[in-house]
Amino acid sequence: MDNYDNFFNDIGGGERTPVYHTPDPIDPKDNKSGRKFTVITVLFVIIAIVMCIAVLANVIVLAAMKSQISQEYASTMTNAVRDEYLKAIEEYLEGKDISDDVLEQIKDDVIAALNTSAAAVAGTRTVYSTVQIIATGEENRSYGSGFLITAEDAEGNRERYVVTNAHVVLETLRKRSSSGGSDFPWSGGIGGILGGASSGYEFQVRRSISCSLMNGESGAFELEVVEVGSYLEVVEGTNEVVDSDYTTLPDLAVLRFKSDAPDETTYPSLNIATEGADYGENIAVVGYPSPGSDATQAVLSLSTGIISATEHTLSSWGAGTFYQTDSAINGGNSGGPMVNNKGEVVGIVESKITYENVENIGYAVTSMTLIDFLEGAGLTPVRV
Repeated sequence: MDNYDNFFNDIGGGERTPVYHTPDPIDPKDNKSGRKFTVITVLFVIIAIVMCIAVLANVIVLAAMKSQISQEYASTMTNAVRDEYLKAIEEYLEGKDISDDVLEQIKDDVIAALNTSAAAVAGTRTVYSTVQIIATGEENRSYGSGFLITAEDAEGNRERYVVTNAHVVLETLRKRSSSGGSDFPWSGGIGGILGGASSGYEFQVRRSISCSLMNGESGAFELEVVEVGSYLEVVEGTNEVVDSDYTTLPDLAVLRFKSDAPDETTYPSLNIATEGADYGENIAVVGYPSPGSDATQAVLSLSTGIISATEHTLSSWGAGTFYQTDSAINGGNSGGPMVNNKGEVVGIVESKITYENVENIGYAVTSMTLIDFLEGAGLTPVRV
C-alpha cells in the first residue's frame, strides 16, 4: 500500500468517511533513501553557493570594468577636446608677436577657465575682493557691497578703488534753505522760524563711508567719493522724483581710500569684462546680503545663477544697460560684483523685482556701463 493512500472504510455500511494514514515507518536498517536525500540536498546547496559567488564575482568585475572603461573614454575625450581647444588658441594667436612662454600661459589660463565654474572662481578669488560698505548719513545708515579694482588716471597714475552703487552712498534729504542761512536739512524747526523754508528734496553723499573685507578680518578702511551717479528715488507719499539725473547717470559710484588701501596680495583687484555676456552664461554673485532687517548681521555670501536676459535698457530704472539674472539678490547685495567663470566682473548688482508673485528676477548694471562711467571720471580700468 502506498504510504500516502487515502481510502474509505466500509465497516458497518452507511456513510463512508475518509481515513488518512500516515506514511509507513522506514526501517532504520534500510536508510538508502535518506542518504540519497541528504546528498542531493548538500549538492544543491553547494551549487547555489558556487553560483552566488560567480554572480558576485561577475558584478564586481563588471563594475571595475565599467569604471575603467568610462575613465579611459573620458580621458580620451578630454584629451581630444583639449587638443582642439589648444589648436584653436594657436590659430587665433597665429601671426601675433607672442613669446612661447606667454603662449603657454595663455593656453593654461584658457583651459582652466573652460574647466572651472563661476562659483568655483568666486569662492576662491572673488570673495577676497568683495567689500562690505557702511555709509552713515544725517538721518540713517546704509549697508551695501562693493569690490576692488585698479585704475589709471589721465597722468598714468595707478590707484586702487572701490566700485559700488550710487544708492549705497547717497541719501535723500530736504534741500537746505537758500534764504534763511540755516544749516538744518529739514523744514520747520529753527530753520523754519528763521525763514529758511524747505523747497523739495535732493541727494547728498553720506558723511562717513567705510569698508572692510572677509567679514571684517581686514579691518576698516575710510573711503571718499571720487565720482557718483544717480538713481530713481521717489519721495514717499508723493510723486516727487528726487533727482532727474537718473535718466543720464547710472546707479554707480567710485570711491577712493583716504589712506592706505588693503594689501593687494591678500585682497586683489578684480578685472572688468570688456565683452557682453550671453543668454544662459553661468555667473556668481558675491556680497553681504542682510538677514532680515538686521544689516549688522550680514556675512559674506555667494549665490549662483545665469544671465537670464542679455544687455538691455530699463529707462524707468535708470541710465546705462542691465543684465537680468535668476541669482539670489537681497538687501545688502547692492554694489557687489557679478562675475563669470574667468572671475571677471560682468555686472554690478543693482536691485531685484519685489512685486507679488514675481520671483528670481534681479538686475545688474553691465560692465560696459561701468567702463563708460569710469571713463567719465577720467579713469581707465587696469587688468591685473
